[in-house]
Amino acid sequence: MKRYPRYCLTQKPAPAGRVSGVAGKAVHLFGKILILCWCAFTVALIGWVVLASFTPTRDIFQNQLLADGLNMDGYSTVMERYHIMNYFLNSVLYTVCACAGLIFFCAPAAFVMTKFTFRGRRVFQTLFSISLGLPGVMLLAPLYMMLVKLNLHNFRGTLIIVYLCTGISATTVYLMGFFATVPMTVFESGLIDGCSHIGAFYRLIVPLAKPGIVTITIFNFIGYWNEYIWALVFSSKQANRTLAVALQTLVTSMQTTGNYQGLFAGVVIVFIPTVIIYVLLSKQIMSGATAGAVKG
Repeated sequence: MKRYPRYCLTQKPAPAGRVSGVAGKAVHLFGKILILCWCAFTVALIGWVVLASFTPTRDIFQNQLLADGLNMDGYSTVMERYHIMNYFLNSVLYTVCACAGLIFFCAPAAFVMTKFTFRGRRVFQTLFSISLGLPGVMLLAPLYMMLVKLNLHNFRGTLIIVYLCTGISATTVYLMGFFATVPMTVFESGLIDGCSHIGAFYRLIVPLAKPGIVTITIFNFIGYWNEYIWALVFSSKQANRTLAVALQTLVTSMQTTGNYQGLFAGVVIVFIPTVIIYVLLSKQIMSGATAGAVKG
């Protein structure tokens, strides 16, 4: 009988690619310090902008934030003179409608292309994947000319249509990877119990895919909320403009007049929704983003 050295029975080999001992602790500590420094810098930067929005311009340049207490002149200026809340509501309308429409169209399409076999399935999957590599700028001119011919360039819902068309590929491909983890037996059991295909999908499959749907909706919301180029081109009327376009106009105006308090107040109004989403749904974003990576 072949004998093995004693250390083979008592010691376990270190996992491949893992640094152990003092070096491993040093790397771990350095990583923590780096993350803490980055978080502290980000919090300090955002905090400074928020405090500056409540500070008169003369005190901002003297680095005396909140020297005279909270000053709301910046917020009153951007709301009363520049009507920024109207643009805020426009952004909410465009973003919410686009996100809801993408889930309505892309979720069934992703499920069908993942779980059903039909002629042309591979072609559609390939086309969706290829379209992800197309720069949006290439579509800007032809899409604008098409909408002008249809007399839709001044229509309020035009931007929603544009967001839907440009977001279908990414949303469908992401949901395809997530629906691949959902067992087909759940859908088949619903059909056996008397549900229609649509009923089984919305009653059984959609609840199981909720983490992935919520995650891609959050990503779409943040992307459309901060989007500038499409909103600038396809919202020609001032009343239809989004918050991002209004912020650019506000920046130019405030720099000309020297009202930096109003400038920072407009910036705060723009990034508040995205900060709230990240703070409240950060765990959902991380869990949903990693759930679709494992194919069951």
